[in-house]
Order: sequence, then structure tokens, then C-alpha cells
Amino acid sequence: MFVARRQFELTFAGWRSLLGGAVGAIVCLAIVLTLGVLALAPLGSRAVQIGVPAAFACVIVSAGLYAFVSRGSDAAGGPSSPTALIVSLLLGQVLHQEQPGSSIAALALVLVALSAAVLVMGLLQMLMAALHLGRLARFVPQPVLAGFMNGVALLVVLAQVPALLDVAPELWPKHGWQALQQAHGGALLLGLATAGLVWLLAWQAPRLPAALLGMVSGLLGFHLVDAISPVSDLGPTLGALDASHFLPGLLALWVEPSTTISLLVKYARPIGLTAVLLALVGSLESLLNLRAADQCNGEHSDESRELWALGLANIGGGMVCALPITRSRSRATAIQLGGGGGRVGALGAVLCSALMVGMVGDWLAYLPRAVLAGVMLTVAVNLVDRRSVRQIRTQLRGGPVSLESLLVMGLVCLLTLLQGPGAGVLLGLLLSVLLFLRGLNRTLLRARYTAQQRPSRRVYPPQVEQFLRPLRAHIHALELEGALFFGNADRVHDEAKRLPPGLRYLILDVQRVVSIDESGAMALQQLGATLARQDCRLLLAGVGPVSVQRAQILAAWAGAPFAASMAHWYLDMDHALESAELQILQADSNPRQQLGGAVPLAQCSLLSDLSMAQQASLIPHLQQLELKAGERLFKEGDPGNGVYVLTRGSISIVNGGGQRFMSFSAGTMLGELAMLDGQGRSANAEADQDAEVFFLSKDALNKLAATEPVLCSQLYRNMALHLAMRLRVASGALGSAKG
Repeated sequence: MFVARRQFELTFAGWRSLLGGAVGAIVCLAIVLTLGVLALAPLGSRAVQIGVPAAFACVIVSAGLYAFVSRGSDAAGGPSSPTALIVSLLLGQVLHQEQPGSSIAALALVLVALSAAVLVMGLLQMLMAALHLGRLARFVPQPVLAGFMNGVALLVVLAQVPALLDVAPELWPKHGWQALQQAHGGALLLGLATAGLVWLLAWQAPRLPAALLGMVSGLLGFHLVDAISPVSDLGPTLGALDASHFLPGLLALWVEPSTTISLLVKYARPIGLTAVLLALVGSLESLLNLRAADQCNGEHSDESRELWALGLANIGGGMVCALPITRSRSRATAIQLGGGGGRVGALGAVLCSALMVGMVGDWLAYLPRAVLAGVMLTVAVNLVDRRSVRQIRTQLRGGPVSLESLLVMGLVCLLTLLQGPGAGVLLGLLLSVLLFLRGLNRTLLRARYTAQQRPSRRVYPPQVEQFLRPLRAHIHALELEGALFFGNADRVHDEAKRLPPGLRYLILDVQRVVSIDESGAMALQQLGATLARQDCRLLLAGVGPVSVQRAQILAAWAGAPFAASMAHWYLDMDHALESAELQILQADSNPRQQLGGAVPLAQCSLLSDLSMAQQASLIPHLQQLELKAGERLFKEGDPGNGVYVLTRGSISIVNGGGQRFMSFSAGTMLGELAMLDGQGRSANAEADQDAEVFFLSKDALNKLAATEPVLCSQLYRNMALHLAMRLRVASGALGSAKG
């Protein structure tokens, strides 16, 4: 019983998707008819005889193949405005070059050019799939896409002017003034009224098929006005659809192979260039629609598989003179609104389109051209990039907007409008490459600062810290990110030129550099040599033991001299800053005795300003400890039962994973914070090298408080001064960074 019910549910869902696809095909009927006429517009009044069959061949033959082969969800295909416009430009070019002759010769030329261009487009798409070029669509900047789509939208609007003004296509736009003088206002009013009705329906009732209802309303209005007032000139109708034109492609042309071959040879260049343009534009449009569908469905489709399916569909469509097919977002949306979806819904749209060819072909004779032009105006408006409109509106209001994005968008749009989609695509690809390289160059530098703004995490004795503070201005750090390659390697030198004179250490942090090629490695080597001539040393951070692969690449590509400087390569920026600070201190003779060997207990920060008698009273309460390198002094969670005085070596505060939070030099104290707040140790303390420490327990402090309160008060004061110094260094660095 359950199995039977499950099978019924599956069957019902399948029929529902099939019917939903049929509804979607009917909804998109106006767009299919309009694009067919748009693509074959250079034929003038004969455009419907080839254009409408070519559009139906696309949504039947090509879309059927695509639905079968594609693995993506909602694999609905159909003609698109950009590709239809590109076909129109091709046909206009070849017909303009041909000498005036019979209409039969013109039709043969159109069939050959259209079929060959779509066939080659399909082959190029399959080649792109084999080379996995579909992923490149992810790197096209949004301003380039916006400019191209806006330019195409304007071209589509201009292509509707002859039908809206009821003038011969050859008069527009070459003879614009003459065309305006011969225009008929009735056709313009009908087209604008149709467009307005479609917009109103889409706004007030978005679930209704606005384009289809607008087309039907325009059709009824046209014939009603014509019946009431026959003298009203509302423009011509399409004319009947002859079924004999539905397979007029290369199969039919093989009857005269010599004529076909001669035409292909004669017009090989424009046909080939158009095929390349169709492959680029059609693939890009389809892949962007695929990405949008994946985002809505939570999927991740294979771009190469989709390109292969589109290529096969265009090869099959080219054999029957179909318009180029692209993945259609509007067609998929119409199918979904009709209750369909997936491959079954797409096939339902194909079957419904095939039925319409046999049943309503003669009815197309009553469809006005101005009505289709009005529907196409709404399609053009939908092609406009909404984000660019908002950016322009923000700019006009004086709000913050990227002028660079607007400039790129405007250039692509203008060139597409003046020179056609081909020039727009070429400029777009060029700008994409330039913007990509510029983006890499721009993002190479993540941050710049001095050691004063961001000192190392090492804690120095007060007198050393006071001496070191102004010297940190001679240490500069540059954090890099992204890729360091031939396109931006010179940026490192440009940034180095901006450094102030008298610089003693430059630290480059390459921890976030994802890749370094030979040019990048050589740029680092040359920078090190240039800085050396200026008495400045280059330190590299992010190429320590955990970055062995990056270090090996630098050593291999930059050569032996650069590899010899591995002593100045550090695990991270903090270790590099610490090394630069220590080297500056060691280069000065004043505090040298504070850095090497042991620091006398009397000179440590805990015993600062104590008299000899007070020191003598304190020392018996101190417990001496010896630590080997790597030995732990205390661990996270231990009770804060005392304070430690470091007289020799170095101790670092680290977490369980070994990340360093802070390091203490000889002459400083540590552990006082946990003792004061009683919260326990917040991290581990480990000896970086052999170390000597003295431990003053909290119990000993309590005894001193009872016997020698003045001494105890001085000890607490020294702890407070030590914490204040650390806080002052941190806040000073924060203030410098903000400034």
C-alpha cells in the first residue's frame, strides 16, 4: 500500500512538473517570438519567416538536447537578448556586403551564416569545457558585467525603434531624421501601452504571466481599434508562420553544397568572429545564471559539464538553423512559477513549444509588430543592472560610491553601444585582466607600522624599556597578503622607497602570502641588497620552521646569497620584531650589560629602590630555582601563590599549542597579576633557555607585611609600577597605531 502510494506521488509530481513546464513555455512565448524577430531584423519584413522558426527551433531542438544532457537543476534553455543581438549584427554585416539580388539568395546567405555561426559556437563551447575555462567566469568583475548588460539593454531598445515608429529598418539609425518624419504615432502608442501594461501586471501581480497577458491584450486592442477605425495606422502584423521554414538549416542547404561552401568561404571571417563572440557571451551569461541558480538552490554545479551540454545543444541547433541557446533564468523562473522544475519541467516546456508550432502557426499572422516591440522593451529594462542604477542614484545625491566602478561600467556600456557587443566583450575582458592585476597589486600590502606602534611581546627591565622606546622608530614592518608574483613584485620596492631615512630594520611579514613565484623571490633578494647598501637590514617573518615549504621556494628561486640570509628569517612577526629590538640594543653600548648574562638580584624590578637593609631582609624569603631550556615554570590553572624574579635567561608565556603571548627578559618579574587577583595562572610559563628565577611566595609577603610593613608596601609599589609600565607600552602602541 505504501509503495503504491509512493509511486502515485512520484507520478503526480512528474505530471505536475510537466504541466508546469508547459505553462512556462506559454508565459515565455512573447519573449521567444520577439527574440526571433530581433535576431533576423536585418531581413526587414521577411524576418518573421526565418526568425520565429529559428527561435522555436532553439526552444525545441536545442533546449531538448540541453535538458537531457545537463546535470544542473532547472536546466531550462532558450534564446537570449545578447546572443540574438549579436546574430542580428552578423546578418546585417553579411547582407550589407552582399550585392542587391533576389530575396532567395538573401535567405540562403542568412541560413548559411546563422547555422555556421551557431555550429562553431557549440564546438568552441565544448573546447572551453575540455580546457575547464568555465571557472574563469567567477573572476569577471561586476562593473564589467554591469556595463555590458546595460549596453546590450540600450541596443535592444534601439532595435525596437523601427517597429515602434512603423518605419523601414534600413532608415534607422542611419537616417534618423527621415525615419522620425515618416513615423506613425499609432504604433508607438500601442507599443508603449503594451509595455506599460506588462510593467503594471508584473508590479501588482508578480505571479501572473505579465508578458503573455500583455501580448494578448495588445493583440486584442490592435484588432479592436482596427475594426472600429480602419484608418488608424498601428503598424503591420507578423504574418503567418510557414512550417516549411522549420528545418531550413544546413541539412536543407546540402541540396546545393557548392553554394553553401562558397558562401562559407566568402564570409568565413565575420562568421568566425561572431561564433567566438557568441561562445564568450553565451557561455558567460549561462554560467552567471548557473551561479545564481546554485545560490538559490544551495548547490554547486560543474561549470565544465554545463558548457559541454550547451555546446552539444548548439551543435544540434545549428544543424536546423536555430538561434543560439543559453541557460535561461527567466525561462526557469517561469517554469517554477507554473509549478514545474528540474529536467521534467524543462522537457515539458520543450513539448509545449513543439505543440504550439503545429497548432498556432497561422495565428501569428494577427500579432502586431508594435506589440512585440513593447514586450521587448520590458525585456530590455529587466536586462539593466539594478546595482549600477542604485550607484548612479547615490552618486547624483552626493553619497559615497566607487567612481572607478562607475567609470569601468560606463566605458564598457559606451563601447558596447557604439561598436556592438563584440567590442564590449573584448573591452570587458581586457578590463577584467587589468582590474584583476590591479586588485592583486593593491591588496599585496595589508598593513604598515613601526615597532613603536606595535612592539614585540618581550618585557624588558624599566631602564632598558626607557632606552629602547625611541629606538623602535627605526624599525618598520610591512605585512603582505595574497600572491607575490611577476605582476606585483615591483610593489615591494615601491613601498620600500616610501620608508623614512635612517631606517635600520625592515621586516616583511609573508605569513599571509599564499604563493611566491620566481619574480617575487628575486624582488625580495634585490630589496635585501638595496637595503644593505643603505645600512638597513631586511628581516622576513612567516618563513620559520612551520613554513618550510615557503622557505624552500625562496631559497631555491632567489639563489644561494638569499638562502644564506636564513638566519634573519623568523617564525612570525613577533619574533622578528623582538630580534630587531635586541639587535638595536646590542648595537648600543649603554644597556649592553643589561642584556647579556645574569642581572644582579638587587637590580631587578621587584627590588627597585630598596635600601641595603630592606634587601637583606627580603632575600632570605626568596627561593632560588634553576630551569633548563624548555622546562616549565608553571602551567595554566596553577594557583597564583607568588611572584617570580628572573635574573638570568628568558621565560615565555605560551598557551597549550605553543603560541607565545609574552616573553620576559632578565631583570623583570612575572606572575604578579595572578597573585594579586587570586584567579590562578592564565597560561604556561616555559624557559626559552637556561634560566635562574627567585620565587617570593604570598605567605612570605604576608609575613613581611606583619614584621616589616614599609618593605612590603614598597614591594607592592614595585609590582604596580611594573604592571603600569607594561600597560603604558601597550596603550602607547595602540595610540600610535590609531594615529
